[in-house]
Amino acid sequence: MPLTAQERAALKSLPKRIQRSIDGALEGVVHDVRKLHHWINNSTDVEAHLALLPIFYTHLDPAVIPDQPLPTDEVQQVVMLAKLSLMSIAQTCFSVTGVLNDSLADKTITNALVRRWGTLFPWMQFMYRHCLSFPPRRDSPKGFDICDVDAVSIISRILSQMVVSIEGQHLMQTNAAVQQFIAKVWFYIGKLKDEDLLRHDASFRHDKREGIDDELTGHVRKTMVGIITACIVGGYEPFVTSSLRYIRWLGRKISDMCSRTTTNYGLMAAMLGLVDALSVSIRLLSLACIMDDTCQEEFILHGAPSDIVTALLQSSPALAGTRVSLSAETSSADKFTMMLADTFGYIDMALCQSEACIQALCQALDAGLIQLVLHAGFRCPQIASGVLKLIPRFLMYHQVLHHFQKAMDQAADATARLGPHTKKDDEVQQSWILVQQAARQILNICRKTSPLPFYEQKCAHAECPYDNNERPHYRCCGCFVARYCSRGCQRKDWKSRHRTACPVLHSAGGLDGSKHIRGSLPLIMLVETFNYSLYADRIQEAMEKARKKYPSDIDRLVLEIDLSAYPVTFSARPVQHYTYIFDPRFDLARVKELRGLPGKHILMALKLRAGREECIVLSPRVGLTLAFQWPAAREEEAVLSSVQEALVSRLAVGPGNVIKSGDGFKVVEYRQQSTTQPAISFIE
Repeated sequence: MPLTAQERAALKSLPKRIQRSIDGALEGVVHDVRKLHHWINNSTDVEAHLALLPIFYTHLDPAVIPDQPLPTDEVQQVVMLAKLSLMSIAQTCFSVTGVLNDSLADKTITNALVRRWGTLFPWMQFMYRHCLSFPPRRDSPKGFDICDVDAVSIISRILSQMVVSIEGQHLMQTNAAVQQFIAKVWFYIGKLKDEDLLRHDASFRHDKREGIDDELTGHVRKTMVGIITACIVGGYEPFVTSSLRYIRWLGRKISDMCSRTTTNYGLMAAMLGLVDALSVSIRLLSLACIMDDTCQEEFILHGAPSDIVTALLQSSPALAGTRVSLSAETSSADKFTMMLADTFGYIDMALCQSEACIQALCQALDAGLIQLVLHAGFRCPQIASGVLKLIPRFLMYHQVLHHFQKAMDQAADATARLGPHTKKDDEVQQSWILVQQAARQILNICRKTSPLPFYEQKCAHAECPYDNNERPHYRCCGCFVARYCSRGCQRKDWKSRHRTACPVLHSAGGLDGSKHIRGSLPLIMLVETFNYSLYADRIQEAMEKARKKYPSDIDRLVLEIDLSAYPVTFSARPVQHYTYIFDPRFDLARVKELRGLPGKHILMALKLRAGREECIVLSPRVGLTLAFQWPAAREEEAVLSSVQEALVSRLAVGPGNVIKSGDGFKVVEYRQQSTTQPAISFIE
């Protein structure tokens, strides 16, 4: 495309030594174009850089792009001119940022890149196809002075400058071809190792020298994270596992840089750049999770909580122990504080808004979340304390309790090892003390239960002759809890007992059949009983409020223990408010007719968190006692409600049975009306 008169007039205003190279560059002389490129790299005259842009566009005609990089003189000349032109355009746009004001820089980059995208993009695709092989080549293709380092540098820098422009962001967020191209580059760079990109474009280095710089992959990753962050606003998330690879690499790299014996300004600047990349990567994960719930579950499935906490622990000594200058120390501390806040924010979101919250917490605990909070939480105490206070709501699950116990031991060892070098915050320490108290209480309770639920170890049929069954493989498809060693045992138990207990067990495990709730029913039951006996005054207060709020239902109240909050809270509501939590096989009309002593609760319900939403389940004590006559349950009956034991109209009890409870003694009168529909009434 020929130059306009205005463009030629602008070129005549440049220095004479530059004008001598302009004529040769316009004629396609590679040597002259290379001289102009070097001048742009070493000059600070932005206006002169912009005046040279039309020359570089003349060498980027998409019509001359070769199908293959053949080692002929003509093809080599076309490719080299395109390489130097793209590098010069990228450097020109880079030099504009920070020199011109924001609006003028946006307009300049828009004109240089976005309006010329039809010219630039085909050449970027050519370089990706023919220069970015995997594994990377050590040498350039035969006859070409362009290698994988040059291609990565050109592509990432042009894309990173597009992000500066508002129109550029819009193009990246709405153009499917551009998004697919960015994703391919993201995956390619994510797979690179340190040794794959040793040669370095001088423009990336703080000292502007060419040569070997093993931090190129860190700079390129930082650039790509920023590019993807701009793209994801448009809802593009095909990079779950690759983004975690970035985080793992950045954490290791920061730790390795800190271990070097000598520290200088260049090393410190490079390390802070990697810290920026790690911080942006963590925010990128949070943004992806906010925009797509399935993406959040995918991150947890691939170990995101573990990777993030590990990367922060690796970075912590590096940033805390670096001593170069006061300004550098302040900068590293600020960056680390921001990164901590991003990490704790992601953990908070994973625990409160993910269906895989229990798995996320176990991963974070194993990776060292407690050590991170205790040793670095003073930088953002409010957020760190908030993360700690989320833990107790999950401690009634065997899996979480097991991982938390190991985390407490590791935290104690780390604290003893660091001693006075650990800076403490009163808010964080107080929260940690409260969490430990809650955990120790539950650990004491847990000693009464096996990590493997008792109903998983033996046939549920009480008269089964085999005492040492190892995980009977027949499971009741109604409650998903009772297991049997044979079909015969299952049929016998159904007729004798399980037909009445199955709907109750189903409701006690949650209508969604959460495997975590089903697997931890014995422990949940003991925690329920413990709270019931420990907080009698708070329960009485909750019942008083309910009697005032529901004066017409004082003999139909259900006591609810909220174990999804910390500390535990209590409330009471009429039984008809809870009919939706019962198994559909219950006769809901009969449930609504249940009545007890005025002011006394007739059922207990628990509010638990085992996913994104809180769920309300029927008292596990009722289900386990009915289904298995668990001995441990009978030992603590002094603290339970008697009416809670006679739950529904299909509950099988004998005439004249006496049930002991904290409310006194009641006689259950049984009147047989039919084989399937007994009637229950309560006599003082």
